[in-house]
Amino acid sequence: MEEQKALKVLNPRSVWLPIIIGLLVVAYLAYQDDQFTQENFSRFNDFKLPYVLLVLLIIAIKDGFNAFRVGVLSHQSLTFSQAIKIILLWEFAIAVTPPVIGAAAVLVFVIYKEGLPFGKALAYTLLLATLDNLFFLTASPLAIWLSNGAVFPQVNIDSDLFSRGVPRLFWVSYTSIALYTAFMLSALLFFPKTIRKLLEGLMSIRILRRWKEAVIQQSDELILASLELKGQSIKYWLALFFFTYVVWILKYFLVNTWVMGFVDVRIGDHLLMIGRHLIMWVVMLVSPSPGNAGTAEYIYPIFYDEFAYPYTFLSSILWRLATYYPYLIIGVFLIPKWWNGGSTS
Repeated sequence: MEEQKALKVLNPRSVWLPIIIGLLVVAYLAYQDDQFTQENFSRFNDFKLPYVLLVLLIIAIKDGFNAFRVGVLSHQSLTFSQAIKIILLWEFAIAVTPPVIGAAAVLVFVIYKEGLPFGKALAYTLLLATLDNLFFLTASPLAIWLSNGAVFPQVNIDSDLFSRGVPRLFWVSYTSIALYTAFMLSALLFFPKTIRKLLEGLMSIRILRRWKEAVIQQSDELILASLELKGQSIKYWLALFFFTYVVWILKYFLVNTWVMGFVDVRIGDHLLMIGRHLIMWVVMLVSPSPGNAGTAEYIYPIFYDEFAYPYTFLSSILWRLATYYPYLIIGVFLIPKWWNGGSTS
């Protein structure tokens, strides 16, 4: 188990890099944004306070449903309180880890430390990641089709990153997710032993031999994980897909809620905004910054300016304050207590 990687991430001091990056990008955007004036900043007074309560309710329901998903996944071998701790620590790990790297190793360690055998911890982690990817792979084409492509915003900024358009970035990210997910499904559920043989043959190439031992060990662990997941009922899989879709839709609807606090949003625009968030999230999965710090703040106006103007900058600040930084703060206080009092297998 990659325990050292997990220990490095589950460190309260790891919050400083994403916070610094996020603050620097926000400061840069504020300097560049013509909406950021003393007069426009006073527009915070236009926000309808009841929507703060709605945001908090949605976050609580989202994390609760995510905990239920972990419970279903583990056949209730994890209690709800354990599942909540796992979700909060997982969110912390996501917040301090670049999406392109992922926080899977941390989640394996957290589940393992909550008392489950390593094989089950690995199986549940890989399945959670695969379920999330399947949501992206199934929901995003549906959003593109239903909106007739309107989920891709028109980009009118001078940036090398977006010079060739959001659609191209999206499809590059989408293709990489699809390939990774196809590999994981094959390794987890369909052909684990075949995948092991293929990897063993690939690692026989001279230039790759230095990684052969580690890759073979991970292949054996995949076979172990596969044994944990075989023979599950249709009800089990349907419940997992249901909770996965609900969790992500609630996560995306948080942007809508903050924007609604400033302006009226039509039902059709609500659906389009959720679709935009889906596309934006897939694009951000290739971001090298920890927890998308800076990246999310930078591309938010590209996707939501037509809905939130002239409150785009303000709504982006509120969105990140509610959905990103709380998990950093919770992690700082939760990790020491969990580390000293968590279960061990």
